[in-house]
Amino acid sequence: MRSHLNCAGCIIDDLCGALQLIPLEEKTKQEILRESFQFLAREFSTEKIPSYFITEVHRILKRISGIEIPFKERRDKCNQLGIEMAAKINLEAEGLEESERFSFLVNWTIASNHLDFRTVGTGYGFQMAKIIEELRACLSEGLKIDQIAEILQIAKSSLKILYIHDNVGEIAFDKLLIKELRRYGASITSVLRGGPITSDATIEDGETVGLQEAASKIILAGPDTLGISLHEMSDQLKRELQTVDLVIAKGQANYYALTEYRSEVPGEIACLFRTKCEIVSNELGETGKINVAILL
Repeated sequence: MRSHLNCAGCIIDDLCGALQLIPLEEKTKQEILRESFQFLAREFSTEKIPSYFITEVHRILKRISGIEIPFKERRDKCNQLGIEMAAKINLEAEGLEESERFSFLVNWTIASNHLDFRTVGTGYGFQMAKIIEELRACLSEGLKIDQIAEILQIAKSSLKILYIHDNVGEIAFDKLLIKELRRYGASITSVLRGGPITSDATIEDGETVGLQEAASKIILAGPDTLGISLHEMSDQLKRELQTVDLVIAKGQANYYALTEYRSEVPGEIACLFRTKCEIVSNELGETGKINVAILL
């Protein structure tokens, strides 16, 4: 999905929300904003996906601030919360029969897509108690677009599945779904970012939650990009996209990229996420923030 004109406001709003919490001098924050405005004035286009622009303004933030991992404490807390909650969800899942268990885990991994300190309602300044409350409320909404049954049938007939992760915290829930997918006999390749950007999960985050215990292998998506990048994806990811039977992608940013890259992928693509804005919901024929399990 390519950018709309209204995406520009969200890009700046996201950056300003980040700057409010980073301990920098006012003149440094202004420098980051000025360079970001200049970049957007020069580069903004409806021919590119929104995550490209968010990636670039946050790279400007990192470069000028000199902070290699912004929001490290929040990232670590999200991972810890995800590990604790996923352990409880795993116990509940074990008593269910196959199709019910798969649906239960997919619903939780979509709800966990809300475990994003960038957009959870309190933005970058989230509180853990509010996160838990929000996740349960998100789960209770159910799916507005539900193709779980179709995704299950494809997964059960797939030999190779590529799982493209989204954010810190929710990767602990992804781990549960990957373990379930392994029961069907497929090999599962996890895809994680090579560097931190906002709340996206890195290879190191995957190791923290123990993804290596669930996935057949873990590969690099590319550098510090928000979601996978059409232009910066690793050669390994390009090869994997050509050979897998099913791609499971978490998060709205990966939806942006894969809708544009769909013709390049011979296998099936399933997107699991909660929409973050009205533009994406409208693209899907809906309104408001919704939970989605959809085949492209």
